[in-house]
Amino acid sequence: MSETPHPHEFAHLNDEVRDIWDRNADFWDQRMGEGNLFHSTLVRPSQEQLLGIQPDELALDIACGNGQFTRQMADLGARVVGVDVARRMIEHAIARSADYGDRVHSHVLDATDQEALTPLGRARFDAVVCTMAIMDMASIEPLAAAVARLLKPDGRFVLSVMHPAFNSPRGLVRVADRIETEDGQMLDTYSVKISNYLQPVAYKGMAMLGQPQPQHYFHRPISVLLNVLFEAGFVADGIEEPAFEGQNAEHALDWNSFKDIPPILVVPLRPAG
Repeated sequence: MSETPHPHEFAHLNDEVRDIWDRNADFWDQRMGEGNLFHSTLVRPSQEQLLGIQPDELALDIACGNGQFTRQMADLGARVVGVDVARRMIEHAIARSADYGDRVHSHVLDATDQEALTPLGRARFDAVVCTMAIMDMASIEPLAAAVARLLKPDGRFVLSVMHPAFNSPRGLVRVADRIETEDGQMLDTYSVKISNYLQPVAYKGMAMLGQPQPQHYFHRPISVLLNVLFEAGFVADGIEEPAFEGQNAEHALDWNSFKDIPPILVVPLRPAG
C-alpha cells in the first residue's frame, strides 16, 4: 500500500475493515458501554445540540456500533434506525436496545455501499448522524451521496471525526513540557506535532489499548472531507471543536490535559437549497 494513496484507492480495504470491527466488537462493547469519557464529555453534548432532536422525529445512526448514540437519540424522543457494517456490533446493539421496542431498529449495513443505504427511504429521515466513524471508512463518497437522498429537505446531518489537523495523521506526537518563567513559576504546556496533514493516508492504530485487532484509519484533510460533502449537495452550518478542560487526566499525555487543542471535529450539515 502506498504511503500517500489517493483517497479513492482505499476502497479495496472495505472487507478488511468490516472483519476487524467484527473481531473487536466484544471488546468495544464491554469498554464503551453507554459511552466512555471521550463520548460523554466531547461527542455526545456537541452532537445532541447540533442535531436538535425533536420528539417523534425519525433519525438514522450510521456506523452505530453497539447503539449507544442510537439509544441516546431515542431517549430524546426520536424513533431511530441504527446501521453498522459489523454483524457482531449489531448483535450487541440489538441486545442493549431490547427495552426500546419499536423505537429502535438495528441492521447490518455497509455505509460505504450507496446501493445498500438508498433503500432505507428517499427523503425519509429528519436527522442523520455518523459518530466518530468516517475516519474508519475506506470510502465516503457513497455515504455522502446516499445521505443526501435519505434526508428530508429540511433535515440535519451531523458527523464527528478525530480532528484531522490535531488527532489523525500517522506519526502524531503529543508533547508535555514544563517551562520555568522569568518570574520563577513553573508552567506546564501541552502541544502536538504533526508531520503529515495534506496527503490522505491509510494506516492502522489502536483506538483502545488492548483491543484484539488494530483498526484501519483513513486520514483525510478537512478540505478533502468537506469537499466530498459539498459535492454531494450539503452546506455546512458551522464547525464545532470541543476540547477537554485540562483536568482529571490519569497520564499527562492523555487528551484530558490538552484544554487548548481539540481532539475531535463535529460538523453540522444540511441539504443545500
